[in-house]
Amino acid sequence: MNRPLLALCDTDEIYISRLDEYLRENLKLSFDIVSFTAVEIFREFMKHTQISLLVISENAYAELKEKAPDGSISNILVLDEDMPGVCEDEESYGFSNIEHTSKYQAAGDVVGNIIDFCVKKSEDFVGINVKNVSSCGKVLGFYSPISKCGQTNLALKMGEELSEKGKTIFLSFERYSSLTRVLGLKEDGDISDLLYYAEGDSNKFCLYLEKVKNEKGSLDVISPVRTAMQLKEINSNNLKHLLDLLMTSGYEYVILDLTDYPDGFFDILRLCDVVYTVTKAGSTDAYRVEIYEDTLRENGYEDVIAMTRKVNMTDVKDTSGLTRIVRELINEREI
Repeated sequence: MNRPLLALCDTDEIYISRLDEYLRENLKLSFDIVSFTAVEIFREFMKHTQISLLVISENAYAELKEKAPDGSISNILVLDEDMPGVCEDEESYGFSNIEHTSKYQAAGDVVGNIIDFCVKKSEDFVGINVKNVSSCGKVLGFYSPISKCGQTNLALKMGEELSEKGKTIFLSFERYSSLTRVLGLKEDGDISDLLYYAEGDSNKFCLYLEKVKNEKGSLDVISPVRTAMQLKEINSNNLKHLLDLLMTSGYEYVILDLTDYPDGFFDILRLCDVVYTVTKAGSTDAYRVEIYEDTLRENGYEDVIAMTRKVNMTDVKDTSGLTRIVRELINEREI
């Protein structure tokens, strides 16, 4: 097998069958997965096969240790069942890197534990990728000089609709954003962390991506930065590199909600395949859009104007109206 191998082992056939099915559907890392319900058969299998990670129940692990295996496994995640004595003298059995987690937790938390394990020991998982990788994707930018115009709602709805068509990720560029609280996003990683990981070893990027991202339905969301200082550290060059990595990680659509201005803002707009600019009927709002477009022209960014689609949100008062507008935008450009 060319891809890293994830082995599952538990004598409980129903549990291991359900875990196997869940991991195949929800663990996005490019593991090949094999499952065993008989420890002796697994012991024979490991003699001849390189296993990148073993996820094994506590009872099966205890049985495996009764007879020192001929093969070796560097990485083991034990699903604890509160059996006494299982954690004793692990190194004497040739198991060099072992962590424990509860067997009796949500399957999604088991996925999280596997990802955390891979991140901690990333040197053992170099080159692991995501499933169904495609390098052809579109970047959709959202920016309007009009404040409180419904831009983020439009961008999120676009992300939700496109995520039903293909793998989609939403990135918000707003300082002191309430998005983390509103969407209930985890706070142990944000876009600044993802940019930091992107500048490191690209072979390990997808591991960090899986750790940082949030899943809201079928849409992936990265938490926005917390402060203006973090936003200043973002520029068009490191964002372009991040977008390239996201595309090679299988994303078909990347949504950029550009509420605030990272360094090289106009060059960031130029990275987009289309820019959606919210407009309203008021003369003051129209004047703001006019100044914005004049500024683009004066600085040689006529191409950004050419790729811009203006969206009038004046009459949108409910979710159904927003959904209608987004679907019309998707259909008119065949996104």
